[in-house]
Amino acid sequence: MVYSKIVSILVAIAAVLFVAFFGRDWYVLYQCGAVQSCLDSSSDFQNITKFIVTAIATLIAFMIGRHAISRRDRFFVQASFALILCADFCFKILYNYFGSADNRENFITIGIVFFFLSQMIFIYRHTRTSDSDWTFPWIYCIPLAAIFSMVFLAYFHVLDSLMLMAVLVYAPTLSCSLFAACRASKQKLFPKGSAFRIMLGMICFVCCDLLTGISLLTGADHSTREILAVVSNNFIWLFYVPAIIFLALSGYRRNV
Repeated sequence: MVYSKIVSILVAIAAVLFVAFFGRDWYVLYQCGAVQSCLDSSSDFQNITKFIVTAIATLIAFMIGRHAISRRDRFFVQASFALILCADFCFKILYNYFGSADNRENFITIGIVFFFLSQMIFIYRHTRTSDSDWTFPWIYCIPLAAIFSMVFLAYFHVLDSLMLMAVLVYAPTLSCSLFAACRASKQKLFPKGSAFRIMLGMICFVCCDLLTGISLLTGADHSTREILAVVSNNFIWLFYVPAIIFLALSGYRRNV
């Protein structure tokens, strides 16, 4: 019972922080308009609290303990969240506080790679038919084909941007992960509640990543493109927070 209260408190803290930074995001947009330099200089609170929320979700995943569906499943969930935490460290800390015009794109690329690896683990987790299933998921052929395609295009200098190549590999991988998550309930490996949280978490994950893609389409200050990018960016965490919380809780054998 005490363990359940701790998890509930952590979820409540994440919810409070979400309300705080979500409101702050819109207040800053109201104050700055679509002026990127002003938005960047007024976002310290949001950057830190957003990373704290990811850390809380990761902590929830690492507190699964004896409540796990199985030891293997616990490992998959915790490994995925360790990678998610690294990805958000790249996006929220390194990019905003250690980034420059020369290396910011590198931090984005590294963050995408961490998310790609986490989704590959989720795909494996959600396609297993039993806890002793070690078979190679056929759906892995799609992200692997995307990787080989990017290597081919890079070799012949068709694409030079590492960030663009990372995005083009991550997009089909995310689609595969959503497909696997929606089929998790049919595998009979997960309890009904866990399967539902897996599906809901990945749907939210896809929504937030679609908004992330739109937010990268920045333009000149006050332009329609910049306004669309900023508004999309403000909505990302409306989906991302439920995504990581649901996926973390999906590792528990029963309601916590």
